[in-house]
Amino acid sequence: MNRALLALLVLLSLSGCAFTPQAVSIAPNVNVAASNIGSGREVSLNVVDERPKKTLGTVGARGIGADISLEGDLVAAVQRALADGFEKMDFKPGNAQLGNNTGIRVEIRNLDYVIIQGFWAGTLRVDAGLKAICIRNGLRPYEKLYHGEFVESIQVVQGKEANERYINTALSDAVNSLLSDRELLDCLAQGI
Repeated sequence: MNRALLALLVLLSLSGCAFTPQAVSIAPNVNVAASNIGSGREVSLNVVDERPKKTLGTVGARGIGADISLEGDLVAAVQRALADGFEKMDFKPGNAQLGNNTGIRVEIRNLDYVIIQGFWAGTLRVDAGLKAICIRNGLRPYEKLYHGEFVESIQVVQGKEANERYINTALSDAVNSLLSDRELLDCLAQGI
């Protein structure tokens, strides 16, 4: 009887986590090889948040539970990560400038956290989407959507640290996919 009561108390305490809001920090990990593809070319870098909703999801399944939100500025974090990556490839990224004819616009299309409830366990899925648009002389010769994902089978509500790791993994995948796209890099390197 005591074991059953203890197990019930443990389950109730873990389910309480589903109703505690979480604010996660965003810090994408850039993993690109250094190169000289940019040849020191200046490019404007403009990152915008185009997500339809500003929360990431809920801690519990089926949308029940507390919201997961962002701590800090998502746009600034993605801009910093992309700037670091472009600098490693010998580009000189800067803010959008009137006189610069070569640039990239990156739209944060989605960053979603979902738990799909199963019979014994649930599936946690984090999805990140970034759209890059190469701009040359007012034209858009190249556009592409990049995707990052994290999927894990879970049995209990995840804490803030774990969720932060999952969300940053998915966003890092999308950032690194963008930075590894040779066609995009060639578009930026060609300039005017």
